[in-house]
Amino acid sequence: MKRLFQFLACSLLMSMATIAQADIIFTGDTTGGPTMARPLSFTGFSGVGTAVPYVVVPFYVDLSGQYVFEIDSTAPFTHTDQYGLVYINSFNAATPLVNLIAGDDDYTGAYTILPGSSASLGQGTRIALGEASNFGGSGTGLFLNAFTQYYAVIAGFGNTDQGTFQAGIGDGAGGGRVFLGTVGIPEPSTAVLLVGMGLTGLAVRRRK
Repeated sequence: MKRLFQFLACSLLMSMATIAQADIIFTGDTTGGPTMARPLSFTGFSGVGTAVPYVVVPFYVDLSGQYVFEIDSTAPFTHTDQYGLVYINSFNAATPLVNLIAGDDDYTGAYTILPGSSASLGQGTRIALGEASNFGGSGTGLFLNAFTQYYAVIAGFGNTDQGTFQAGIGDGAGGGRVFLGTVGIPEPSTAVLLVGMGLTGLAVRRRK
């Protein structure tokens, strides 16, 4: 019995270690959602994105470092031009330049968190160290502090760009974990939290 307990305990620890290395991938739909004036940079707004539908997802990490945030459209909206934004501490759609720490529009190439590569016509988004299209340039990346509240905002390029999407957040170094929800709330509460925010269509899974 003691050996069986030791075996089960060891198996559980191995399983937990596997989960700890996984990235977060989630899906959703911006159709008919609230709208915002979409930032073009850290200091300005887009002339074609004055009322862009968006989805906001709270998250945090347990290890400080560089992370990766990717978005792509999913069928049937394979040509929706996605836009990704990240905020620290709080997000207010009425003041979308406040607390904005990262943003990106077009990305072409292979993903590292999402499966496959970006959709055609540059519809994908990738915020990561080395990406020249990011708001802060290729040297900025997405540095996140452990147990600090962040908000991922999935929006469109223009007011008519809305639809289903898949998004992923992961640790580029492979050591930190990503949690959807509010800092201090255990991850099993994520589903309740998201329903409370009106994101009932959001589905989440971990990539192993």
